[in-house]
Amino acid sequence: MPSFDSPAARRLLALCCGLLAVPLYLATLTQVHTFDALSYVTSVERKPWQALFHPHHLAYGPLGAALAWLSAALVPGSGAAIPLQIVNVIAGAAGIALFADLLMRLDVRPAVALAAAGTLGGSYAFWYYAVEIEVYTLAALFLILGMRLLLAPEPWSARRAALLGAAHALAVLFHQTNVLFGVVVAVVALTHRDLPWRDWLRRWSGYAVVAGAGIALPYLFAGVVVSGLATPDALWAWLTEYARTGWWGGALLDGVKLVELGRGIDMTIAATGGAWLWLALAALACWGWLAGGRLGAVLAPCSAWLASYGLFFLWWEPDNIEFWIASLPPLLLLWARATTGADAGRWPLVRIGLAGSLVVGIIGANGSAIAQRGDASRDLQRVIARALAERSTPADLLLIPDGLLELYLPYYERRENFLSLNQALFDADGDWPRACAAMRARIELALHAGATVIIADEVRSPPDDVLARHRALAAGAPDACLAPYLTLLEPLALPAAVPQYAALRRADALASHGGWSFAAAPLGWTLAHARDAGHQQGWRFVPEVDPALLSPLLSLDAARVAAIEIRLRNQTNARDAQLFYADESGTLAEARSVRWTLDSGDAPVTYRLNLGDAPGWAGRISRIRIDPVGQGDGGAITIESVRLIMR
Repeated sequence: MPSFDSPAARRLLALCCGLLAVPLYLATLTQVHTFDALSYVTSVERKPWQALFHPHHLAYGPLGAALAWLSAALVPGSGAAIPLQIVNVIAGAAGIALFADLLMRLDVRPAVALAAAGTLGGSYAFWYYAVEIEVYTLAALFLILGMRLLLAPEPWSARRAALLGAAHALAVLFHQTNVLFGVVVAVVALTHRDLPWRDWLRRWSGYAVVAGAGIALPYLFAGVVVSGLATPDALWAWLTEYARTGWWGGALLDGVKLVELGRGIDMTIAATGGAWLWLALAALACWGWLAGGRLGAVLAPCSAWLASYGLFFLWWEPDNIEFWIASLPPLLLLWARATTGADAGRWPLVRIGLAGSLVVGIIGANGSAIAQRGDASRDLQRVIARALAERSTPADLLLIPDGLLELYLPYYERRENFLSLNQALFDADGDWPRACAAMRARIELALHAGATVIIADEVRSPPDDVLARHRALAAGAPDACLAPYLTLLEPLALPAAVPQYAALRRADALASHGGWSFAAAPLGWTLAHARDAGHQQGWRFVPEVDPALLSPLLSLDAARVAAIEIRLRNQTNARDAQLFYADESGTLAEARSVRWTLDSGDAPVTYRLNLGDAPGWAGRISRIRIDPVGQGDGGAITIESVRLIMR
């Protein structure tokens, strides 16, 4: 075997290991993004820099904004997605090189070090997030740098302690949970008392000062200076925003979390068959350890690392592979040290050969899985967004369930007018009656504008994960909220793979096919100059001075309309009613109106107004306005329905 005894040769080998990952990662850049990825790129492309300081990953937004600005300067019209992916590719490759270098500094055989670094870089979680728009690869790079500074056998210095503090601070700024790396540093500090107390304190205080300042100052700048959080309570609420949503966390350990933990760890190393790969790696490690492999000084810090991160993410979200990326370096460091046995003869070469074959298998299997996952033609959410865009206009309102469509629609299809069930509940702080009122208000606004409303079946019947996340949301509540509109829904013809959606008929279609019944909702009409309005067997209100009901935006051919029927109950003493109709410009005028006389009483009356010879009834009609009385007297009016009689 070739010799890599010199430090320079080993550094070159580690660098080559990292460089080999670059073309592999570039060739597999994903075109199918996670919710967080699209959220990041959308934010950095659209928001001002002051709005990009997210407490959970403070540095990533400003980094993305800088890359988006640089990309646009070099290639006008380009976005932030590809630059962010390329930065992750570089970070992933650098992390692999640093990890391989550390292993060889810790006397791991070069071949085993390359196998461990290859397993890190070829693992499904590390690879996927190195070709995605996410924070975890950058955070992992600084964790690996911190590991190298902390565990490498070179003599300590003030510079090394300061660099360790800076690496830890950057890891935290790219992902808040990396404060847990402080546990690892503390374990190393407490188990390496090889200096007098004063010298020991001087060594570690340099790390603590740099890490503390590197974390605290950016957070204070973003929270106090940029966001204007003036009190400690407000700053703390901002810092702990995610922990208080109730979406993550819960019980530390139960049957469900154990199953999720198994799924998360399994997929961290491979998209399929991860458990078998872990068993194979464990078998090699046990063999090497029994043959004389020694964990030595790395056992305590790596165990502390795995315990602190493992317990936290077991509680937080155990099936999320992105969180287990941070646990791969210490785990593979222990594996490499154990696999490097002290035995002689052919057995080390056999172990190395098996480890190399295993790494090749991991890279081959995961490369295929990542290529498939990143293939836009396989992306169901992209298919759904495209299908909805093809069957709607930008003015139409799309009611969608929780999911990527919140970002796919604006990012890929330039559809901005949508509301998700998840967003409605989030905006209402989980209060379902408020969320329902907001949904209905958006529907009415769209209908008044003459647009259609497209509603997902999964909004009416939310998936289990949405119900689990929003505990105040009962299974039948959305359907009850949308009840006034359900009879007006017509299924959309969508591809077979796309979940079902239905559309409310536009105002023009309602006008010429059945009209409007106001038993439960305004259906796009608006009411002015009235009070005590509500829907009780019709639209009941107490008119004031010059009350008026204005129709949705229409585009009616006047020649096709013979008459209009208005059914209402008049419980006032006023009897002077008037109908206005606007031309294409939307102008309402006395010259384009008809008057009629109301009956008074408790019974509803249907009034039929012939429009064929009505003054100004010609051309294109864009609005209808009904003035039921000139002035109210305290009595109520109830309008039950409006219907156009077509020729």
